[in-house]
Amino acid sequence: MVCLIGAACGVERQYENYDTLTKETDLTLTQQNHPHGFRQSQCFMCHVKNNIHQVNRIQSPVFDLAKELVETQGISGCNVCHGDNGL
Repeated sequence: MVCLIGAACGVERQYENYDTLTKETDLTLTQQNHPHGFRQSQCFMCHVKNNIHQVNRIQSPVFDLAKELVETQGISGCNVCHGDNGL
């Protein structure tokens, strides 16, 4: 496990693709729409902060605040838009 985590360090991953997001209710994480990450608390193990919140797919008027929220509050800021992820 440590080897896999170490192998990913320093690699610029650009595969954050959320084309299935079409409406605001899609943002709330559930077992159905986020099965691998549901009830996980270390979101940034899979989601690279620099690659998220690149495209405003649902035309949210507060989208531009998302990057700043993540930078200032980290993981704890995610629940504002994405719910409690089952935690």
